[in-house]
Amino acid sequence: MNIVIISDTITIDELKKIAKEFYVTMIKGVVDIKKEVIAFGGQYHIDANAVLTEKGSQQQDVWGFNVNFIKPKEEWIEYNSLINIRPLQENYDMEVLDEDIRRKMKKIINSKIT
Repeated sequence: MNIVIISDTITIDELKKIAKEFYVTMIKGVVDIKKEVIAFGGQYHIDANAVLTEKGSQQQDVWGFNVNFIKPKEEWIEYNSLINIRPLQENYDMEVLDEDIRRKMKKIINSKIT
């Protein structure tokens, strides 16, 4: 399983190569909104989640998403993942409901993909 941690940037072509392992037209990712790092790849979000938490990320700062390459860049982030269900953080759904968290995620994700 090819999971990469991005603290700087990754090209869209590199990301698409990683995506071919499981989904081709999209890739799963997990972003640490405090450390501003992303783990891309894996079959499930929990795979990338495990890599980030093993590297010191705190679960409350880590959120799952997909990048869908078929959609225009303004719409390509999907804020859905089982790891986002967090009643203690008032997120009762697979979708990230907090607009502030979504804005942080979007800013980080788009800044890492060139």
